[in-house]
Amino acid sequence: MALAWTFNSTTNVITSTSADVVGPGYENRITLDKFTGSLVLRNMTKEDSGQYKLIIIPYGAAQIQGTAKLEVLTKVSKPTLACPTENLMEGQTSLNLTCHADSPVSRVWLKDGKPLVPGDRFSFHDGNRVLSISPLNRKDTGEFLCNVSNHFSFDTDKCRLKVYWGPDQPRIVQTPNGAELEESVLLRCSADSLPKASFSWTFKHTTMKGPSHYIDEMEKRHLGKYTCTARNLITGLEASVFHTLCDSSTPITGSMSMMFCTVLTTVTLISV
Repeated sequence: MALAWTFNSTTNVITSTSADVVGPGYENRITLDKFTGSLVLRNMTKEDSGQYKLIIIPYGAAQIQGTAKLEVLTKVSKPTLACPTENLMEGQTSLNLTCHADSPVSRVWLKDGKPLVPGDRFSFHDGNRVLSISPLNRKDTGEFLCNVSNHFSFDTDKCRLKVYWGPDQPRIVQTPNGAELEESVLLRCSADSLPKASFSWTFKHTTMKGPSHYIDEMEKRHLGKYTCTARNLITGLEASVFHTLCDSSTPITGSMSMMFCTVLTTVTLISV
């Protein structure tokens, strides 16, 4: 009986008659069962994918032949996800994240462990290879993952983003809320921001640093409008709020007095 295995109809894998003839590249990595005609192929590579054909010529009988298609799957490569090195600003920056990998069947993007779907500010391109975020939002701060897989392997890479934002509208709290002359007063200013905002106060052309302004013993010269300004040195934005400090023991008579003892809050956002 004679046996012959060929690859893609042109390449001899093994021909077995009175002696075996093994094709180039198959030495020491195939085993032929001459009774069943089965072929074992070892140390496979992706180049072994293709059509294999077996021809059996029994002694004194008709030729028998059959074919088999082989697909060799390679392990998906470790993806690479390059993180941006520049400062990312809320509302001012758009971003593309690219997930490079060899032999993936699918790519899945996640944010803090939850799958991302297209819509709103997220879109996917080039077979999910590219994730576009436009514009960036403070909620985008966190860990983005790209999961790649094929039929039998899986790998992932991640990128942690930090989106800078703010300052938001400052807030001023006066303690005590109603203060009389000769009492101590604390004005405290705060604003949400990343990174944390720096603060300054302006009162009658005098500037004071820090989020708090303390008056040990309030006098008439301390009464009036105080301006707190919050600054974010990375986003280049600042916001201001005004607060009027008055003597709560002074009777309020007339619209001007009412206006004087009312807290005024006005916000201005400018680039610094």
